[in-house]
Amino acid sequence: MRAIFTHRTQLSVAVLLAVFLSSVFQTAMADDNKHKNRKAERVNYDEMRAEYRKVREEVREAVAEFRAADYRKEVKISTASSDFPFDLKYKGVIELSEDNKMITGISANGFVEINKTAFGNNRRLFIHADDKGTITYEYYVGKTETAFDPEGKKWLAEVLPDIVKRSDLGVESRVRQLYSKKGLRAVLDAMEDLPSSSTYSYSSEWNVFTIKTSSYKSGSSASKNTFLKTLVFDNQLKNQDIVPVLNEIEEVRSNSTKGTLIRHILENYKLNTEQLAAVLDATSTHDYNTERGSTLRIFNKFYTDEFAIRKGYFDIIEEMEINSEKGNVLKHLVKNKKLSNDSWVSMLHAIDDFSSEREKGALMLYLIPYLPKDEVVMDAFRDVLDDMSDSYYILKGEITTALLDAALESGKRKSDKSTLLNYLETARGISSNSQRGLILRKANRLFINDEEVVDAYFETLNGLDSEMEMYNVLLDLLNKNKLEEAAMYRLLRTLDRLVGDFQHGAGAVMRQVVAQFPLSETNYNQFFRLVNRMDQNSTIEELLRYVIDSPAMNETLAAKVIECTQQIDVDVEKAAVLVRLSPHVNNKNSSTAYIFKSMAKDLESEYEKNRVLRTLS
Repeated sequence: MRAIFTHRTQLSVAVLLAVFLSSVFQTAMADDNKHKNRKAERVNYDEMRAEYRKVREEVREAVAEFRAADYRKEVKISTASSDFPFDLKYKGVIELSEDNKMITGISANGFVEINKTAFGNNRRLFIHADDKGTITYEYYVGKTETAFDPEGKKWLAEVLPDIVKRSDLGVESRVRQLYSKKGLRAVLDAMEDLPSSSTYSYSSEWNVFTIKTSSYKSGSSASKNTFLKTLVFDNQLKNQDIVPVLNEIEEVRSNSTKGTLIRHILENYKLNTEQLAAVLDATSTHDYNTERGSTLRIFNKFYTDEFAIRKGYFDIIEEMEINSEKGNVLKHLVKNKKLSNDSWVSMLHAIDDFSSEREKGALMLYLIPYLPKDEVVMDAFRDVLDDMSDSYYILKGEITTALLDAALESGKRKSDKSTLLNYLETARGISSNSQRGLILRKANRLFINDEEVVDAYFETLNGLDSEMEMYNVLLDLLNKNKLEEAAMYRLLRTLDRLVGDFQHGAGAVMRQVVAQFPLSETNYNQFFRLVNRMDQNSTIEELLRYVIDSPAMNETLAAKVIECTQQIDVDVEKAAVLVRLSPHVNNKNSSTAYIFKSMAKDLESEYEKNRVLRTLS
């Protein structure tokens, strides 16, 4: 069988080489133990698996199967509209005159080709730029080449405005000119005028072979998304325009695009209460819990006790369907923001509506150290506890004991090694996940970075049959302790169990791991191996975002992040990672810079590709 190497394969090999050149690569150790059969107290993950499938179906875009180093991607737009049929092909960033009657610039090696037949008369214009951006015009009437100036120039001025209205051609310059000269209303009006009959196709050429894939998405929807991305990413929005733009973002159907746009606005503007409320309104329109969670964890830094913010925020929490994602957002909120008593009461009311008693109990245990000394808040806390099912009496007892311990404790208790080992030995003989989890959480307060203790602890932990219990215990361990190399290695190996069916939980634990960076090279390899096993775009994007923002970020980690970025299927989220990463890419390091540029050029979206490449300029 003839071997065929894809462009992605070439990228993968090159990325691995870049990582090798940046640091000493160590192969991940094989897992010594097979997973035990999972029994009793299994959490029903059907709704989460269904959501994974929905996300994958939405974000999987058709891509060419074969790539080569000299491949060329181009956008083709055809319309059979009876009033104005035309065929358009283009590549690169296209600049237009203010009246949209002339193409004034094309990025290096880009081109525009327009074909139009009217009354049996075919006209074709091919405009291309060399590697320095110098433009050449080729104009044909029928099969006869004709001088571009004046006849071709006049024809272009006649047809280009109508082509512009029906395509993404020159969207960057169009949005820039409209917004700077006429304001937001002009941009929104241009978006509304976009027709919905265009068909987009993409082709990649390799020698004599051409492999084509076609997408029949609404031309209007695709173009509107490009308009909004250009407006938000490439322009400084005026203060009065932020709310109207967020209102438009609410209508975006792609969850990935919507989430990336909202997060960009949230991170790049100083927003007032009205604008923050509009962010929440837009966030509430997401179809997927993961996108809501990713945005809310950024929003937590800007959370205020204003009624509009408090209500909008906790309305989203109550509407989310996955308990673990809701719990992770709230844990992040209380850890990073001092809440008013009113916010505490609103949060506890939202927790009371959780459908999972186990997640509810784990979250209440997490909240205890942060609880204010306020009787109204404590009454609300006890109401949630009283409403828990009596079948979870062990968990309710643990929460009650923890409340008592918090009231009596004057300082952090520590015990000797032998006591802790006896404690863990007792736990291994208990079959109940709740009871074993209770003992492990108590052990977290006594944890010692000692080889014998680490072995006993993770042997006890791996005996749990419940992924929900396991991820809550691990979060608690990281929250209460700074793990040394051996303990961190065992934790990362344990996460193999969660990555397959419980990526929400795995992602939450790994975000806490990033807070303990820097790690040893072996543990970095384990961490990024887990990321590469994931298939949920929003979780991967958020983890890589945390890594890039970590104070430990360096060129070695940059190479590893680039490798993991290949796991993201959606251009807008992949580009968001690369844009954030670009300040850490050293142009003088040929291997890392080359891989970064290759990854950018592999993006299907011409807009996203050029957006990323501009960051290295």
